Amino acid sequence: MVSLLMVFGFLALGAGASSALTYPTNATLTVSNPTPKCGETVKVVGTGFLPNTEVTITISGVVVGTAMTDDKGNFTFPYTVPTPCIDGKQLIRATDGTNTLLVSITVLSTTQTRATGSLPRTGSSGMTMHLVQAGILMVAAGGILLMATRKRRPTTDA
Repeated sequence: MVSLLMVFGFLALGAGASSALTYPTNATLTVSNPTPKCGETVKVVGTGFLPNTEVTITISGVVVGTAMTDDKGNFTFPYTVPTPCIDGKQLIRATDGTNTLLVSITVLSTTQTRATGSLPRTGSSGMTMHLVQAGILMVAAGGILLMATRKRRPTTDA
């Protein structure tokens, strides 16, 4: 009886071991271009994820799509950088529920704002300051002339 149980146990272990799936432990996440510009497409490539599993892709915390892995756990996800975009580092996160990997890209904005034409002139110029100084001198001179030509009233002592 004991030997019969050992045989069944051995068969169960053998059957389980032969049908067990082994998953690679060396998952990777890479991008085709680490410094894309606005409007460019970057290929996000994952290897070693769970086979035949949906992978969720997020960029800077926002879900941008999903990709399905093949029977070896590999996937490719095309990500197009929006236009207009903001310069700077963005984190790309890929997760299949078991594996979560991050890779960063540095977006280079091609959108530049340039002034064209001419703007109206506002504020003061050098000439304005000279006119203000001349005005102050004229008011001062007028005050002095007024004081000099004014008749003095005799004071009466009561």
